[in-house]
Amino acid sequence: MRKAAAKMDFEKAAELRNMIDDVRSTTKPMRRFTRGSLPSAIDPMADVQALADALQLPRTPRAMECFDISNISTTHVVASMVCFRDGVPDKDNYRRYRVRTVEGQDDFASMAEVVRRRYSRILLEARELNPEAADYSQENAVEAMQRFQSSASVPLAGNEDSQARGSHYIRLPDLIIVDGGKGQLSAACRELQRLGLHDLPIIGLAKEHEEIYRPGRALPLQLPVDSGALRLLQRIRDEAHRFANAYHQLLMKKRVGESILDDCPGVSQNRKSLLLRRFGSVKRLRKATVEEIAATEGIGGKLAEEVHRFLQRH
Repeated sequence: MRKAAAKMDFEKAAELRNMIDDVRSTTKPMRRFTRGSLPSAIDPMADVQALADALQLPRTPRAMECFDISNISTTHVVASMVCFRDGVPDKDNYRRYRVRTVEGQDDFASMAEVVRRRYSRILLEARELNPEAADYSQENAVEAMQRFQSSASVPLAGNEDSQARGSHYIRLPDLIIVDGGKGQLSAACRELQRLGLHDLPIIGLAKEHEEIYRPGRALPLQLPVDSGALRLLQRIRDEAHRFANAYHQLLMKKRVGESILDDCPGVSQNRKSLLLRRFGSVKRLRKATVEEIAATEGIGGKLAEEVHRFLQRH
């Protein structure tokens, strides 16, 4: 950064300054919440049932999905969706998102985008698998999905036999959890209503006082700190937070790695893009031979030798 400023390249210096700030923000220790002592043995299904009772849900939330927005740096705003099944992580159904439509750091708009993307995709996949049954004119989307889930082509959520056979299954969660308070919950609810999924149970879990917000309820619900229901929500929320931050760190590491090409003589922004598109990462580019680099469109033999020599030295 100082070298760029000394060369009067203030645009480059500003970019490097922002990158340094992002790295510091992404890697600083995260705030931890004091929860008292956890029991030595956790009974996930007992906690699931306790949560169903506390929230007065219509059915036991065997499948739960939780969303978290991570905007701890100014460069990337990302989100995570983690899935818990029967009270334990179902990592095969985790999802991560780069927020595409939101400028700056706007948690509410970011939450709306990822909720919309997640459940519009589920509805689309259900229609594609059941084209003859995808008539939503006489029933809402939740009722239609429940009917789809009972069909052979879209096994019911939690059907272990179907999963063991490796068949494709689509399901809506029994409970959606958003990391945040009224604002994040309202943003998510609006998207669900637009998709016809207003009957899906959803709550917001606010960090500061661990308050649970529910649609149509003015006052939040506070569960006892030692309740299994609250501990389950905290485990889910913390896992979503961890997964989002891990994605953020991955993107930052990739960005820092790619920036080394900016200092390679003869490599313009366009040529940098061509090289990364062909090799996928600087790590793979380092392992490439001069001939492989030269085979890239727009990169001649002389520049390929220069790139190869530069990366061996740095």
